[in-house]
Parts: sequence; C-alpha cells; structure tokens
Amino acid sequence: MTKAERENDPADTFDGGYHLYAEEAYRERVAKNPSRISYAISQFELNNIEFVLKNEQIGHFHCKRKSDGKLFQFWAGTGKILGYDRLRGIHALINLLSR
Repeated sequence: MTKAERENDPADTFDGGYHLYAEEAYRERVAKNPSRISYAISQFELNNIEFVLKNEQIGHFHCKRKSDGKLFQFWAGTGKILGYDRLRGIHALINLLSR
C-alpha cells in the first residue's frame, strides 16, 4: 500500500488512520516550540540563572544551579528535566536551580 493509498482511505491502514492524527498532533506540538523557548529564556533571565541554548529546534538548554554550579539539562518543548522523572516544566526547574 502506497502513501497516497493510505491517505485516501485511512480506515484501510494497519492503524485505522491513527498515523495521520499522530503526525498532525506532532506538527502542532513542534509549532509551539519557539514560544516555549522564548518563555524559558525570559524565566531564566528574570531569575538570574546562567543558561545556554544548545539546540534551538528542540529547545534544549544547559543551566547551572546557583548554589553549586551543577549542570542541569532542560527541554523547553516538552518540559523535561534530565534526571528528574517526576518533575516537569520551567517552574520546577527554576525551583531546582534556585536552591
């Protein structure tokens, strides 16, 4: 089955057309990255936190904690903080970095 055939009759595909929905949701999520990156930068600057934007497409930041200079990695597009599975988002990161 070709891509054109799948798009013309998504119900006939292996996943009932879910792949088309997933692709659209992905595009919508990625389209929000620039605003999430700019918001993260504004929060870092507001809280005087040292940061470096490592990858502008995915919003990957390196940040340093104020107290001991420990490196933290953060992804603005998803809110993921590396090493902290239960914490997510810029405000949780700011709390960690301000300790």
